[in-house]
Amino acid sequence: MLKKIICTLLTLSGISAIAFAYDFENKLPLAGKTITSQELQKESIFTVYAFAQRVAPQNCTEFDIIDTEVSKEKVDNKWQEIWTVKTCSKTARIPIDFEIKSNYNIYAIDAMGVRVTESK
Repeated sequence: MLKKIICTLLTLSGISAIAFAYDFENKLPLAGKTITSQELQKESIFTVYAFAQRVAPQNCTEFDIIDTEVSKEKVDNKWQEIWTVKTCSKTARIPIDFEIKSNYNIYAIDAMGVRVTESK
């Protein structure tokens, strides 16, 4: 009973997706025109991979961030970037909202803005 509860809590909290995404490595700094620091890239990359797993073909184990670009310019330490992730036969353009605070960073995927296409 305890194991079942722990597994459920881990799944609900998204830890299982993050553990899955942890197997994929990108060389930092990321490709493209990101303005995030390498530390912020390292912090947010697992969230991006966890989301990419949701839109990837079933049983896909190939994930790579192939491009980054600023989509909303930085104002008051807030901006948006689009990180392009190749996942087997699909490519996902994932918008991420970033905000730098004095003692922590905020980053969140704009799920409604994600665009997925078939890769060639």
